[in-house]
Amino acid sequence: MSNYQSITLTEQENTWLQEVAGRLRLIHADAASATPQERREYLGEEISRRLKEVAPANRKRYLGAMLARFPIAGQVPAETVQPPPGPAPSEDFETLLERFLRAATQLSEEKRGEVAKRLGAAGLTWVDNEALVLEVSRELSKGLGLPENQQPRLKSVVHLCVMLVDLVNRLDQTAILTMQKLAPRSPLLKRPQEFKSAVAQFLTGQKESLDPEVRMVSSLVAWLLAGTIGGVMDFGRQHVERISPSAIDDVVTGEGKVGLGFMGPNKKERCWDRYCLLSNEMDTPDLVARRIRDCIATFVEKEALRAR
Repeated sequence: MSNYQSITLTEQENTWLQEVAGRLRLIHADAASATPQERREYLGEEISRRLKEVAPANRKRYLGAMLARFPIAGQVPAETVQPPPGPAPSEDFETLLERFLRAATQLSEEKRGEVAKRLGAAGLTWVDNEALVLEVSRELSKGLGLPENQQPRLKSVVHLCVMLVDLVNRLDQTAILTMQKLAPRSPLLKRPQEFKSAVAQFLTGQKESLDPEVRMVSSLVAWLLAGTIGGVMDFGRQHVERISPSAIDDVVTGEGKVGLGFMGPNKKERCWDRYCLLSNEMDTPDLVARRIRDCIATFVEKEALRAR
């Protein structure tokens, strides 16, 4: 035993030993009404757990220093802690809780976190979800339009996220259906996955970012909205270029078959024939609508190509 008593410890090691010794004494006192075998098991479990914090090469030295404090094979000597005669008086829950809370104030942050997890696993933690507040940075708070020095409630943030995800997903599906009617073979219709599926992977940590999906949805919606003006303007410009008097005159003149007099139609007559021919190509609402859709689709794809 003298060899154990001569073991030299650093200040950090001595602090660790004092903490373990105090914990062992507390366990021994709490287990006063237990059988000797049960007390040995409790103490052995605690020693094994704490020795895992020590490098294997130092464990023998730590055990030796521990035996110097507990000369009777690691147990507290009988004269130090005597079990009360007869059965130990029972303690109500409130008393036990107070003892637990007092002991918890002496724990390290790491140990407190471990205890909190164990309490949560046992169903002994409670959170008021209605009042839970999510702390966000000043930049995010400004982006959310929050008043200064106010934080959003977590439940409200989750509810807002659900609504926005549903909104973006419905916008995306509507934009895809619209583009399918405009140009069924457009490359803009190719999507690796639905927006909601990408969101689920992002929320569960399977996906690092949603930026590509958000840009894809917002770009298609923006291009389609712009196409309702730009595409229609392109249609109007092309229609004027095809059917305006000056355009028809240029075509007829270029054919070189005007001014034949009684041998054939004159220039005015040929211009009229040309106008009638072009008008017949778009003489129904369906043909006009199809041409407008083609112009909008071309405008959208042109804008998408320009943005790359």
